Amino acid sequence: MSTNAIVTAMTTAFGATTPSQQQIDVAKFTPAADGLIALNAHLASRSTISGHALTSEDASVYVACVEALNASSEALTHARRWAAFVSARGAAKLSGGVEARALTHANAPTFERAPAKETNEKDSKTSTSEGGKKKEKKEKKEKGGDGGGKADTPSSKRMDVSVLDIRVGVITKAWEHPEAEKLWCENIDLGEKGVRQICSGLRAFKTHEQMEGARVCVIVNVKPGKLRNVASDGLVLCTSNEDHTEVDFVVPPEGAAIGERVMFAGFEGEPEEVLNPKKKQLDAVSPDLKTNAEGVACYKDIPFTTSAGVCTSPLKDCFIK
Repeated sequence: MSTNAIVTAMTTAFGATTPSQQQIDVAKFTPAADGLIALNAHLASRSTISGHALTSEDASVYVACVEALNASSEALTHARRWAAFVSARGAAKLSGGVEARALTHANAPTFERAPAKETNEKDSKTSTSEGGKKKEKKEKKEKGGDGGGKADTPSSKRMDVSVLDIRVGVITKAWEHPEAEKLWCENIDLGEKGVRQICSGLRAFKTHEQMEGARVCVIVNVKPGKLRNVASDGLVLCTSNEDHTEVDFVVPPEGAAIGERVMFAGFEGEPEEVLNPKKKQLDAVSPDLKTNAEGVACYKDIPFTTSAGVCTSPLKDCFIK
């Protein structure tokens, strides 16, 4: 199969026939080392070449660069994640031409959670003394007068999956919750400086042996709290059937680096630092988190994607919670 035929077949496979309307210089994305670095930098803030749907540009760059990307010893985290997604949506459907290979990377960047802001007595007094002024400004804003607070920013209004910070992790230790028979307590390695402690309601579904060593997907920017007096800082994503008699992990692919962020094509943007329960962002996103008929974890049919491929679960056509 010729290169042009492969590009055409891939483009047809993922349902796009035209390039993006944006002016993107794809000629700089070459198999050379600097071309791969440019591609990786371009994809740092987007899941596809255009930043939205897959197009013929993704197909042509993939065909040109995938062999060099496989051979490269550089991390190129964003380019590998993109290539895995293109492969899953296009190349994997072809009978010949492009080989859909597993893409891995080393030296994945770690991430640190920003420390909570401390308050002191002076701050408390200032806040109290200014309370009346803030209330007055709010009333003026409601009446259309001057002194209103700043309007919500676009990022504060987002109600899609991009607000979630989902990371690849591994459970290094699990123990029974001392006060709740349905809960496991876990230490999870998420590529941070230390492990993170999380409580999960999985005692009825997972044995101790099945917990320890399990690779999982974790929402790391939920608000920390306590479950029956034990600290919990994160949410392990699992699939569940309708009557909640079967529950299993959403599993990242082998080769996905610990701490790597799970991405969704077409839903760009930085996640919220900490989800605000009052905004109900997680509640708004959760109904669209499901596995498809093949067991691939998706948000509105867009796969959970890592540099090594897509995330899956043994439970098909089930909600993810």
